[in-house]
Amino acid sequence: MMFPIGQFSRKTGVSIRTLRYYDEMNLLKPSYISGTGRRFYENEDVITLQKITGLKTLGFSLKDIQQLMRQSQWDITESLEYQKEKLLHKLVDIKKNIELLEYTISLAQSNQVIEPEIFIALIHNNLHIESQQRWLKGYLPNEIVDESYDVSNGQNVRYDAHLINIINQLKIAYKNQFTDIEVHTILEELFSQVPQLFNWLLTEPKLMDIQLDSKLFSSPFSKQEEKWLIEKIENMLKEHKTK
Repeated sequence: MMFPIGQFSRKTGVSIRTLRYYDEMNLLKPSYISGTGRRFYENEDVITLQKITGLKTLGFSLKDIQQLMRQSQWDITESLEYQKEKLLHKLVDIKKNIELLEYTISLAQSNQVIEPEIFIALIHNNLHIESQQRWLKGYLPNEIVDESYDVSNGQNVRYDAHLINIINQLKIAYKNQFTDIEVHTILEELFSQVPQLFNWLLTEPKLMDIQLDSKLFSSPFSKQEEKWLIEKIENMLKEHKTK
């Protein structure tokens, strides 16, 4: 018995749009196409569709299903074990994303107004904490890097909320051209979070010239703001050296 695509869609619960897509992907071709282009399916096509739906339920991608459907015999155990490993990896990622969402919700609640670039930078940096630590340890002593990330461990909402406030103050200072004294007061608050880093900069000022890996580190500041900020930090370091 032949079913036009609309009837076959109702019979199987799969949308016409999906059936057409499966046709394009050569996953499920109609058994017959009329001269006017109408697609028709048979009862055997229901079985094929059930295979596709079942594999999708197990988390197989359409590309994987396409490869499996081409095989005359399946090593089903190996395929299922492989799929299980993929799902376990996804589960780990999902758990991490849920934790990050909980963190960002708390962070958003702590700061009623957050500029998008600041918020996005914090989220990006929290996603790359381990890679950032490895990268920084190529330039800074381990204890300084560890101190920095012990304070901001990616889930410390109070610390990051405070950091957002400091960044906001610096952006306001740039916009309104605060005096060096006013800016230094804000910077002192920033460096008070990681005093070892400031002391290290006093002895190794060339560290200010290091270009951070943009794939790992996201800055909440514009290029103009960064240039201004580096200049203010350098002036502050010079002042401390002359004291």
